[in-house]
Amino acid sequence: MRITRRQFLKSVIASAAVLGLSNSDLFRLCEVFAGETSPPVIWLQASGCTGCSVSLLNYIDAATGREIDEVLLENISLKYHPSIMAAAGQLAVDTAKNARNAGGYVLVVEGAVPSADYCHIWEDAGIPYPCNQAVLDFAATAARILAVGTCASFGGIPAAGTNPTSASGVAAILPSTDAAKVINLAGCPPHPDWIMGTIVHILLGESIPLDSNKRPKEFYGSGIHPCYRKPLGKATDIGQLGCFLDIGCRRGNCDIPTRGWNNGINWCIRANTPCIGCTDPAFPNGTFYG
Repeated sequence: MRITRRQFLKSVIASAAVLGLSNSDLFRLCEVFAGETSPPVIWLQASGCTGCSVSLLNYIDAATGREIDEVLLENISLKYHPSIMAAAGQLAVDTAKNARNAGGYVLVVEGAVPSADYCHIWEDAGIPYPCNQAVLDFAATAARILAVGTCASFGGIPAAGTNPTSASGVAAILPSTDAAKVINLAGCPPHPDWIMGTIVHILLGESIPLDSNKRPKEFYGSGIHPCYRKPLGKATDIGQLGCFLDIGCRRGNCDIPTRGWNNGINWCIRANTPCIGCTDPAFPNGTFYG
């Protein structure tokens, strides 16, 4: 099913509170779409599990029931995404290259960026194109860069331990001028509202306040504590009704306690498991408390 720009705007308006939009934001977004244009999006996948794409594609507008894949394909000018685009092979490569040459797009990188020997983003006329070189090339002509997921933001699981691939977050491999364009949307995976909300703010041309880890303060500005479990005493095992601090709860910084997953149905600690701190730079093998 296709949806029109009008339907997309109605969907965003219905979800304004969830996405953190004011009335003036909505008015300016209407002006953007009145011109029938929006910045193209190029989505590159590096060393990861594709879970961040899955998280975004699971987004369902609670007010209208519309799904995000239609919005991405029909309303946000998604030029390249290897998992969901119809084109393949050289046609897909040429589409991405044409968008890169035009410039002014939003570059999304999912997954950590390894050294050249470990990952090729595609083959161009039979010649392998190293992932790290692709990120450097596409970052140079991008208007904004979204590092989606903790792997793309800080290295995450691919960079943990001995890190034989020399994987790192996106900003770590970029020159300072391009690193300044990066917004980290950490999480394993990040909540779809965080991704969609940030993209909408970019469409509005807004300055997005970031914390010291280049994450939007709107979504990562608070920790999960004080937790509702604290008055219940200390748990000594997973599944008990009590505070999980003594059994490994890492207390990450994000708004999941109030936002919840699956349209607000549940979240990690309410599901009787400790927080693993997946939004923090030290994840997965650091010791940290939000």
